[in-house]
Amino acid sequence: MLAEVTFIIGAYLLGSLPVLSWIGSARGFDMNLDEDLHQVLWREVGYAEGLAGVLWDVIKGPVPPLLAWWYDFDILVIGLSGLAVTAGQMWPVFTQFYGKERGNTTGLGAALGIAPLTLGFALIPVAIGGGIRVISSLTRAGKTTAERFKLPGMSDSMPLGMLAAFAALPLIAWRLDEDATIIWIFVALFAMIIFRRLTADLTRDLASVPRPNIAPVLMNRFLYDRSYH
Repeated sequence: MLAEVTFIIGAYLLGSLPVLSWIGSARGFDMNLDEDLHQVLWREVGYAEGLAGVLWDVIKGPVPPLLAWWYDFDILVIGLSGLAVTAGQMWPVFTQFYGKERGNTTGLGAALGIAPLTLGFALIPVAIGGGIRVISSLTRAGKTTAERFKLPGMSDSMPLGMLAAFAALPLIAWRLDEDATIIWIFVALFAMIIFRRLTADLTRDLASVPRPNIAPVLMNRFLYDRSYH
């Protein structure tokens, strides 16, 4: 039991590591200036740094579940380690539990380590959303090639694709006859993603003057992962 609890705590600490902030700081950029660390790395620091940030957040997700499989831990520990590494990205201990990331990339990575076939099907809406995002940016009129590659503006398709993917995970796992524990782990992962969408910096956004109506704010957060659309 002690080994399993220690392993899950280690997964959380791995998820909490502020690697994206370290990458920005190494290039002399203050990462506190932007809410989306992936976007600021890609647009303001450099394409290599932006790609490295995305890869880190994706790769760290499957590491704890895969190690748990390797060490032949119980399926519950495997699933909880995936939830823990995702929670670390959302509420990192190294920044006093205040994180700017929503857990999407790490959550998908964790799902890869828990049930790769299930994730393969769930990634379809993410691929569609990402394709729409890239094509709309690359074909935008009045922009230079460099500006188009920076993917300017806010995306609707990507947050919708992510929402669909996390919602689909437990359903796909059920249809593929995965272990019931995995299905409930994916239900919990979806709940974490929605909770993070609805609550991240909500107090700050509602403090603006005039005070916004909370219903459309919550709906925008649920669908587009931001308060305003």
